[in-house]
Amino acid sequence: MAEVTFRSVSKQYDGDGPKAVDSLDLDIKDGEFMVLVGPSGCGKSTALRMIAGLEEVTDGELLIGDRLVNNVPPGDRDIAMVFQNYALYPHMTVRENISFALEVAKVKKAEIKARTEEAAEMLGLMDYLDRLPKALSGGQRQRVAMGRAIVRSPQVFLMDEPLSNLDAKLRVQMRSEIIQIQRRLDTTMVYVTHDQIEAMTMGHRVAVMRLGVLQQVADPQELYQRPANLFVAAFIGSPAMNLINVTLGGTAERPTASFAGHTLAIDPRAVERYPQVADRIGSSVVLGLRPEHFSIEGDFDLPADQTVEFEIDLAEAMGAEAHLHITLDVPVVELDGAPVIAEDGDDVSTSTTSVIARIDGIHFVRSGEVVKLGVKTHLAHFFDLDTGLPLN
Repeated sequence: MAEVTFRSVSKQYDGDGPKAVDSLDLDIKDGEFMVLVGPSGCGKSTALRMIAGLEEVTDGELLIGDRLVNNVPPGDRDIAMVFQNYALYPHMTVRENISFALEVAKVKKAEIKARTEEAAEMLGLMDYLDRLPKALSGGQRQRVAMGRAIVRSPQVFLMDEPLSNLDAKLRVQMRSEIIQIQRRLDTTMVYVTHDQIEAMTMGHRVAVMRLGVLQQVADPQELYQRPANLFVAAFIGSPAMNLINVTLGGTAERPTASFAGHTLAIDPRAVERYPQVADRIGSSVVLGLRPEHFSIEGDFDLPADQTVEFEIDLAEAMGAEAHLHITLDVPVVELDGAPVIAEDGDDVSTSTTSVIARIDGIHFVRSGEVVKLGVKTHLAHFFDLDTGLPLN
């Protein structure tokens, strides 16, 4: 086991182009499950590949344990990597795929057999050792790829979106299995994904990246409850946090937030968490509300000035809960000249804002209906419109 340390690490493919990874400082602890997450092109896979030695470090220092590995060949780094596409040898059996690295290292046959079967037992593959990969399901193939990594007993495991090729049910199952394996092995694991649900459910800590820059690194609950900026607020959570351009009014003691003809009183507890709100009366800021911060009439005991009436564009019944989609006639919140939640190629209107409210599934709401919703403003978040930073 070993720590992995990035010290102002950058990666630039083109001398004049943008950096794929820009001055990354990150300490991954010994035995930690660290998840790197972000949209496509954020630099997470490049950072992982630099640990593996598959990409050269342009600037900075990369350490595994106390050893500087900038110029150490991949085979000498004592790491194991699990790829998105499994990368199994199709002509080899499961046993041969798992044991191949040990064969190359000329480990004794008895030890190869013992270590291969130990890994197969851990992964539930004992009954499949003599099968070829083509006879396995996607989940079983991914287990074989993991077994090939486990059998080497590396200092660090690297996983690059290993579940993206699996169906939804298998992804949930494999998430649980990977967590259990990491706990059992107690080995440092660095896991890359664009799926923030995977990130939130698997990582001891999660590092959120955007455009090559680390935005925040924290445990999942801190990311969710105390996002460092607008991007983290919008990216973490499913459905995402609602971000609404509002104008602050009222007084410093009793501020309000106005938007699209609605006015909400801001609970004093929110002002305690975001004290700059009291200094911004009369200015525009960003109000952040999680979908679960709404509740439908009959499920809340909130003052009238913390309720609003909305026309529901679309009501999605999802069993235990329902998602109510609402359109507000206010511009979407932007960051660096584009909608915060947009990725390259997205066609996003900037003239209206979409809001999702999550309510209990026992309520039957029809699309087009006007409903009264309570807003738990004591849980609200507030951000600066220009910097994207919280008003705390």
